[in-house]
Amino acid sequence: MDFLPVPNGIDYLSEVVARLARPDAEVSPRDLKYAVLHLQAATEVLVKARLQIEHWSLVVKDVSRCTKEKYDRGEFESATVAESMRRLDDMVGVPIGKGDREAVEELAKLRNRLQHWGLQETVALVEKRAASVLDFLMRFVDEHLLPALGDEQLAAMQAEMDAVRLGVRDIVTFVKVRRTRLREELKTFASTTVQCPSCHEWALVVEQEGSRCHFCPRAWEDSEDLAYAYAETFETTSIEDHVSSGDCPDCWTRALIVGVRTAASPGEPIDMCFNCTAVFTSLRLCSCLEYFVPQAEEDICRRCWDRHLELSGMV
Repeated sequence: MDFLPVPNGIDYLSEVVARLARPDAEVSPRDLKYAVLHLQAATEVLVKARLQIEHWSLVVKDVSRCTKEKYDRGEFESATVAESMRRLDDMVGVPIGKGDREAVEELAKLRNRLQHWGLQETVALVEKRAASVLDFLMRFVDEHLLPALGDEQLAAMQAEMDAVRLGVRDIVTFVKVRRTRLREELKTFASTTVQCPSCHEWALVVEQEGSRCHFCPRAWEDSEDLAYAYAETFETTSIEDHVSSGDCPDCWTRALIVGVRTAASPGEPIDMCFNCTAVFTSLRLCSCLEYFVPQAEEDICRRCWDRHLELSGMV
């Protein structure tokens, strides 16, 4: 057997997804039972794995009673999950919000009752608490754990993590919890939040320094690639109409999309650049039929104007 901490935690996550990523009618109480047990185990392992990356002593409950040799042999008592999360926040600088702490604590109570005394509870409540922790754990892994790994470790787990990300989209309660949280979290970015071409959730925030979906989470460093993916996925007209002739009148990158729908006003399409995030209320094609110009400005685009000045000898 060879289960190092991070692969071990990801393996637990895979088991959770296998239990819950099914139609509601097919998720049995037994599935929920093992989903809770595996999810609690995944939380403990992955949170402590991030502490271990920082320093092995942070995982130990009482470091005065432990040596590195004992730690390597596994002869020590580790800190509780709650204490580990506190250490991550206070000592490592990994922020863990109050809501996430409470969700993990509530799941731990469920796990203890389930494992030691038996559990009689509604399926909806168990699903909701499990989904809240799964939401936290997916964010934690993507934002704070995987970036701290080496390239070789990351590559070794990429396929399994991709499978986990794909599976969680099929967990109805998880999706509801994540949507509710993101709706509030992304409220201030509603004017530049669009549907993600990968997962189709309203969680892709378009930004100048690189855009990222907060649901899946897929990231695009190249604004032109994102514009192409968005137009290809959501626009009914040809891709050429929106990208090949889609140079932005402001930044001149080929990332202008005509007919973008944002979370702020999904029923009112706008024209927006996915590179500089400029929004245009009305665009029309220049007489050259190659580039867009804002309706209220001059009749020709800047490139045609530059050519006109060059030909007239004014530049």
